[in-house]
Amino acid sequence: MSRLLTLGLLVLLAPSAFAGANPDVRIYIDFDPPNYVHEFTPELYTQFRAYVCLDSAPGGVTSVSFGVNDLLEEYPGVVGSGAWVNLFPGWPLPPPTMPGGTTIHASECVTEGQGPILVGYMEYFCIGTGSACLEVLDHWDFQRWVVDCSDPGEVDYYCVLSHGSINGGTCPDGDCEPVPVRDQSWGAVKSLYR
Repeated sequence: MSRLLTLGLLVLLAPSAFAGANPDVRIYIDFDPPNYVHEFTPELYTQFRAYVCLDSAPGGVTSVSFGVNDLLEEYPGVVGSGAWVNLFPGWPLPPPTMPGGTTIHASECVTEGQGPILVGYMEYFCIGTGSACLEVLDHWDFQRWVVDCSDPGEVDYYCVLSHGSINGGTCPDGDCEPVPVRDQSWGAVKSLYR
C-alpha cells in the first residue's frame, strides 16, 4: 500500500519538478548587440539604442514578461524621447516603461540563431551629460516569466545579467549566477575531441 501511495505522489508531483527548455535564460541591456556592451557614453545631441536581449535560451522563446524604468521621468535632462520598438514577430504591444511592465508575445518561435534574442529596443536622444541607469524590472503579475516554444509552452524564470549604464551611471548588480569553471588539464580537454 505504501508503494502505491508513494507512486501516486510521484505522479502528482513530477510535472511540477520539470522546468521548461530554458532553465538558464538571462535578460540584459546591450547597447551594441551581440557584443554585451552594458555601459555606454553617447555623444551629446545624438540618438542611441538600448536593446533588451535574452541569451541562454536553447528552447526558443514565444513570450517574455519584463519592464524597464522610465529614464525620462527618473533622470530628467539626460535623455529625451524614449520610443520602444518591438523586434518580436507579431503585433505591437505597450512599451516596457508602462507601470507594471509588459508581456511581449511572438507569433512564432524566436531562437538565438547566431547571437542573442533581440526582444526590442528603446531609442533615446542624448540631451545632457548627466548619468543614468536603464534597469530591467520585474513585471507586476508575471515576474521574470519567459515561455519556451514547446506546445504547450512551459514557463521558466530569467535572471538579470546586466542593466544598462549611461554616462557612467551606477546600476545595481545583475543576479545571474556565475558560470561554473572546472579545473582541467589541457590533455583532458583535448581528449574530448578525439
